[in-house]
Amino acid sequence: MSVRNPVTPSPWRKSPRFVVAAVAVAVALSGCTSGGSAAVDTPSSSGADATVVRVVDGDTLVASLDGTVETIRLLNVDTPETKKPNTPVQCLGPEATEYLRQRLPAGTGVHLEYDVERTDRYDRTLAGVYLDGDLVNADIAREGLGVAVLFEPNHRFHDEVLAAQQEALEEETGLFSATVECTVPAQIESAIDQLATVPTATAQTSAEASGLLSGAATALAAGKAADLLLGRTDDSGDAVRAVVGSVVAGKLAPRLSKATAAATRQEGILTERRQLLVTREHEAAVKAKAKAKAEARRQPGRRRPGSPNDNGWPARLPRPRKPARQRSGERGRRRRRLLLRLRPPGRCRRRPAPPIRDIPDLVATRPVAGPGSPAPEPSLTTEPAGPRRPWTKPGGTRG
Repeated sequence: MSVRNPVTPSPWRKSPRFVVAAVAVAVALSGCTSGGSAAVDTPSSSGADATVVRVVDGDTLVASLDGTVETIRLLNVDTPETKKPNTPVQCLGPEATEYLRQRLPAGTGVHLEYDVERTDRYDRTLAGVYLDGDLVNADIAREGLGVAVLFEPNHRFHDEVLAAQQEALEEETGLFSATVECTVPAQIESAIDQLATVPTATAQTSAEASGLLSGAATALAAGKAADLLLGRTDDSGDAVRAVVGSVVAGKLAPRLSKATAAATRQEGILTERRQLLVTREHEAAVKAKAKAKAEARRQPGRRRPGSPNDNGWPARLPRPRKPARQRSGERGRRRRRLLLRLRPPGRCRRRPAPPIRDIPDLVATRPVAGPGSPAPEPSLTTEPAGPRRPWTKPGGTRG
């Protein structure tokens, strides 16, 4: 609903006629009965008669007053939007429009009563609409198709509309019904049911615990959305939904809080259980892997060549077979090397000394010194070491 901002007064309020009219309205509102109770607003001669031309939505209609067609906005009541630009059709908005269209078909005569402000910022006439002595503004709220709203200084019909809204709340009608899927009570009841379905059973595997935690998270998300619907942190811009949420909060908020607390505790239990199961499963996997590795080491012959080893890497493939002659030579060489290593050191075969003729002719001799004489200087002399061999020239002749 869009109404005039009460902070910014209209220029015509400063006129003397407005002051006189305001005083007259205040005096009329302050009138008391003989019993001391406030007088109830009823149609008076101060209003105007009009004829309905058509219905715009649940709280707006077009009427003809003395030949002038005006848009009438019902005061102190607000219904779900159906034709507001850039706004989707709200819950029970079409139903409210259809109710007003059936209640005030085209050509119906109505009586209009005004409050302090005659028009709003959209130049719509603000009025209470009476049909056969009944305030249509309050009848809409009594059917649960609208809520009571108060925008100062226009409060003339607010008390009657608020009383009608209380009747709809007690009877759980329209916007206050839990059987209509789109209403706030229905969505809160659905969230409470979801929170109650959070499992309390103990999981046996980590996968089972993860599945239970996923269901708990979904239920808690629904509970958080329901908390927003109660009007405590509602910033959706839906005025009617915010009013309904604040009205039903006293009845449904304790149940929602209790269900949310229980689901939160169960979520904590499931989280700890999953962590424990993950640790146990990891330890069991490590033990099984070590056991399989030990068994593979004890039975190496059963592993096929080229099969993966314990680390997951492919084993080394067998070398290609060599020819028989090459294999026989390698076996002989290995056998001889083995025999040489195993033979005792004292029985090792030694090479024979070279023959005397192979010794060079130059031999170093050292004279023997007599007693008391100094040691002679060493000298090199050439002495034949054996029979002289004939020398043969390269051409084959002897020298």
